[in-house]
Amino acid sequence: MPNKFSRLVLVLLATLLVGGCATRTVQQNVVEDYGLTIKLRSQAEWMGPPKARGFKQPAQIAAPRLARILGGIEVDYRESEKSNVRERRPAVPSKILIKVSEGLEKAFAKASPNQEIVVLAVRKQMQHGVFNRKFLTSFTSYIKGEQIYFFFSRVDWPLSAKRAGDRLPEPHPNDEVMPISTVGNTTYEKAGSQGVRVHWRSPEFGEAPFSKPSVPGDD
Repeated sequence: MPNKFSRLVLVLLATLLVGGCATRTVQQNVVEDYGLTIKLRSQAEWMGPPKARGFKQPAQIAAPRLARILGGIEVDYRESEKSNVRERRPAVPSKILIKVSEGLEKAFAKASPNQEIVVLAVRKQMQHGVFNRKFLTSFTSYIKGEQIYFFFSRVDWPLSAKRAGDRLPEPHPNDEVMPISTVGNTTYEKAGSQGVRVHWRSPEFGEAPFSKPSVPGDD
């Protein structure tokens, strides 16, 4: 007679056969620094190879160019879903822009055509010279054709003191967890409500040295 473990294995196999092939998430860390984590993420069938995504990666994009691209993305923020008052702000705060761009340069150089890039960046802000508040900005990115796509999940999202040490929530394209919407214009074309796509080779994103602006109150 089959034991309990054997019965469990049979149930799992039957579930896979009935429901089709299950998928699993495969992740590879590229940057794991204080305040910044960047991963490469793909989806694969159970016990199978990664699913083909057709991204134009790996790609060599200099950090100054990435900083100019990211620095031009804006979002409209509302206090709640019901609020009609919108505040326009940068999608990536200037305090973390350079560090994120340098990490993205490494990520795009390593990413395969099947991997999207996952970015989790934490900004610290000193208050009253006593303690730091922390804010999370997270997004996913990939290159398709001649355009980079960015999908923002959280923009300067306050981290509570209790949660600051926990595992940060990972972003996924079009997971609307904040009342934000990206701003479209002649340079940045909207990709869904919280995403944009942009021609990264555009001459307006020159590769001259990019200086980080000073932000009062940031540590």
